[in-house]
Amino acid sequence: MLRNQYQSLTRIQKTLGWLSLIVLSGYIPNAAHASKPEQVLAAQVPGGAVRVLVLIMDKRWPWGGLRIEDDKGAILVSLVEPDRQAQSSLDAASQRALESLRHPPAMSEAHVKAANAILALRLVSDWTFARAAGLGVELPMGLHPRMIKVLLLNANGDLVTTIGPVSVRNDAGPPAPLELHAQATPQGISLGWRTAPHADAVPAYAYSIQRDSGTEHDTLTPHARLLTIDKSGQAIPYVDQAAPVGAKLTYQLRLVDILGVSSKPASVQIYSPDFEAAIPPTHQTAKVGRGIVTLTWTPVSNPRTRGLVVERAQLIKGPYELLTPQGLSPQTSQYEDHHVMPGAVYYYRVRAEMPNGEVGPATDPAVAQPLSATALSAPQGLKANVGISQVALTWSPVPGVSVAGYIVERRAASSAPRWTRLDTRLVPSARYLDMIGPSQGGIFEYRVTAVATDEGLSPPSTLLRVQLKDTVPPGPPIVLSASGVDGRVRIHFTPAGPAAKTVQVVLLRSDSSQEEGLVVGAPVSAATGIIRDDWVHGGQAYWYRLVAFDKEGNRSREGQAFEVRVGAISLPTPRAPSVHYAAQPVPEIKLAFDAPPPHARVIVEVQRDDGRWQRVAGPLDGTSAVDLNPPGPHASYRIVYVGEDGGAGRPSPSAASQ
Repeated sequence: MLRNQYQSLTRIQKTLGWLSLIVLSGYIPNAAHASKPEQVLAAQVPGGAVRVLVLIMDKRWPWGGLRIEDDKGAILVSLVEPDRQAQSSLDAASQRALESLRHPPAMSEAHVKAANAILALRLVSDWTFARAAGLGVELPMGLHPRMIKVLLLNANGDLVTTIGPVSVRNDAGPPAPLELHAQATPQGISLGWRTAPHADAVPAYAYSIQRDSGTEHDTLTPHARLLTIDKSGQAIPYVDQAAPVGAKLTYQLRLVDILGVSSKPASVQIYSPDFEAAIPPTHQTAKVGRGIVTLTWTPVSNPRTRGLVVERAQLIKGPYELLTPQGLSPQTSQYEDHHVMPGAVYYYRVRAEMPNGEVGPATDPAVAQPLSATALSAPQGLKANVGISQVALTWSPVPGVSVAGYIVERRAASSAPRWTRLDTRLVPSARYLDMIGPSQGGIFEYRVTAVATDEGLSPPSTLLRVQLKDTVPPGPPIVLSASGVDGRVRIHFTPAGPAAKTVQVVLLRSDSSQEEGLVVGAPVSAATGIIRDDWVHGGQAYWYRLVAFDKEGNRSREGQAFEVRVGAISLPTPRAPSVHYAAQPVPEIKLAFDAPPPHARVIVEVQRDDGRWQRVAGPLDGTSAVDLNPPGPHASYRIVYVGEDGGAGRPSPSAASQ
């Protein structure tokens, strides 16, 4: 028991912070020094009797009782023993505590001192307990000493020590408590007050409380309770946890000093509400409809609940407006709110009303976002304009002012029927641009859904199937061989895979590998496998790249550059020209011949009388020439092909005019 009370002392120290109260000698004006292990207080109480209280703070205890004498040595009480009548009025726990003093358990000296200090707290707050412990006594009537001393006796009746002498004070009782107030809480009626400062020789460390409900009068403190003060000087409140509900209560509080003398009472009245009747209903839900929010809950079961009220706000923390000023029956389990705006967010909560008309705590808010009174129709007229890297979608706007925007969805026709939303935010207008990037073709399916301001959805639009363009370019052609023989360039190639992707091939030519080059000649069919460049000069080197195009006109990247050096032209032997003489108006010879091959020109020669051949025309690009000074009407002529480097080929056979 003492060990448990020692643990209680530790909790008191941590919780209340009034460790100085443990050293009670500091509160007793007659103490010679705060460290003395024994203290005595004697005073004349109202009615004329003299009461004596002895406090023992260390491990010693008066096994043989007390003897009280006056300062002259006259015996006032020969033997003070525990008051049996007072003991019988104590509860079982208090009786066991006193018994442990007679037969203490095995504890350290520090624990015994602490346990005695806890018992001392009870002694200074409960005069009945002090009498039951044999440490409090009221002198016989008629004895009014001015000074007394107390003798502690052992079990044999021999003197152990003497305390005193001490003066007998006058005890008129403590002043009444100040500022008594009451507050109704779910835990009970809480009473708070403030103690009045006073210079009385007998301090008050306890209080007693009585309660009057009009029909019953109850003493809430069978014995006086220890008075505890917080750091601000306010008394730690007393909570009446068993207060009758639904009644007007009157509380009387008295301070009680060490010798059991009470102060005048302080009174306070308060209505004791039934907080259980204010417990709100449970399982509250909010269901949205078109133009309506329906609240449901489980009806309350407390018969003292007067009614229910419903509150609404547009912010979770309020302010809340009262929707049911007349209240609802406590058996009600549903409420419909028709005064709502589509798309607005509302928070609802329900409170229970107590019998006195006060409302209790609210339920947790239930959130709802009502729909508009009418649903949106599906978007109409969905169309698509397919580009190289994008699909432009348009549709007819859905009529109505409650449209917040549109949701655009897409899926591949060959995939599972799962739609992908394209817009992260609602599309505000009836147009959407789907940037698809390069595509190998295929089919996309689109649909559009309108969203109302209340976040309600329309049915989706009719599905739109869109054929995509193949915008993935082919790979550049693969060069198999390249030749610059005979004054011209010939390049053999094969299309990159897949070969069917390439339709045409274009030749780019430049003077170095760093230049992109220009297109040479017309595109050739990929099926030919060969592309030529006849616009070259023998002896020069050129850089080439090949580019592929598909049927959609998609252009591949340029192939890797490669160099081709052009060789000299091998000139053929021309055929003999045709020669015609004309005498009028002046003598002349007209010649006709074949056109020269590419990169070659024609030189016309005539044979002189000495057999030598003389140039009369050329180099020429054409197919005819005129000699205005012929040697004669039957002169012989021939032609010779000359290359760009000036080299001449074999001459043609000679021919003369007939």
